[in-house]
Amino acid sequence: MITTIKYCPQVYMNYKRQSTIGWSMGNVILDFTGGTLSILQLFIDSSSTHNWGGVIGNPVKFGLGFVSMLFDIIFMVQHFVLYKWKQPVDYHFSRVNRDLNDGTSLNAEQEQLVRPDSETHEESIFRETM
Repeated sequence: MITTIKYCPQVYMNYKRQSTIGWSMGNVILDFTGGTLSILQLFIDSSSTHNWGGVIGNPVKFGLGFVSMLFDIIFMVQHFVLYKWKQPVDYHFSRVNRDLNDGTSLNAEQEQLVRPDSETHEESIFRETM
């Protein structure tokens, strides 16, 4: 129950923003691994005692592992499939600077999209070389 309450707002926020920027995928992968190992332990324990009731005999452990893995899969799909093209502004900024090596410059609209702050192209080059 707590896990569901904990993760639902994040799923919704990622959906509304159409982005997972700022959400640590490392933690999601570790959480998924923990859920997988928890359920695997239930199966191994039941297998070693030849009592398969042990898998469903601990519904809290099974449910927590299953719900955690379900939300982790949702987060991974959001990050790696649905919103993978959404990158932080700094990524776009550095990519545009690499693309501008031929001496061309951005028009005002492109400049605002790439650098919403008022940093000039020269200032950004200076900052990147530091």
